[in-house]
Amino acid sequence: MYIRALQGALTGSGAPLGWALIQLFRGVDIPTDFAANQLLYFYMLFGTATVFSCFGFYVGYQESLSNERSRLDPLTKLFNLRHFREQLEIQLAQTRRDSTPVSLIFFDLDHFKKVNDTFGHAAGDTVLINVSQAVSHILRLNELVARVGGEEFAVIVPHSTAEAASKLAERIRSSVAELAFDVGAKKPIHVTLSLGVTEYMEGDTAISLTERADTAMYEAKRSGRNKVVLG
Repeated sequence: MYIRALQGALTGSGAPLGWALIQLFRGVDIPTDFAANQLLYFYMLFGTATVFSCFGFYVGYQESLSNERSRLDPLTKLFNLRHFREQLEIQLAQTRRDSTPVSLIFFDLDHFKKVNDTFGHAAGDTVLINVSQAVSHILRLNELVARVGGEEFAVIVPHSTAEAASKLAERIRSSVAELAFDVGAKKPIHVTLSLGVTEYMEGDTAISLTERADTAMYEAKRSGRNKVVLG
């Protein structure tokens, strides 16, 4: 947005030059005209530049806002599937180049359909938002969490082995299990997560890595839910 503001200021600063050219074509002596109308020229220089700068800032802000919205899930404000895929490709390229580990965590809310069916979709939205916030608070700045499906989420864990990522997944699992959600029922409800963890292996693509994490997550569901499975 600041670049747009600078572009606007530079555009606006051309106003006195444009006026001078108009006067020149009219046969007016420019030095004499400038001496007689200094305030006008300075007004055109600073006033117009300020107006164009403000307009450029506004345009830049709207562009930034639009770009941000295109990367975020509208409900949870986490990154969306599109951004997750883009960032995973970038991370895998860095991993291949630097030979550093990267791990992936997939997790899903257990029996989430029952929450929606029993308490309504507004209650389900409340649960999703609060789970998203809880997970975000656990992660470090270089770790990215995204909503990749209705109640499915993914976490990219750079510079992390599967063992370290499994410990992070366990922290996520236990933290969410301790949450109590007020959804208008007689008492707060609780939800649990099933999590799958995997680490990049030589030859992996983004697809093979996500499929392995997804398979591990569903194995956690099949084997009792509310647990972490390494894939």
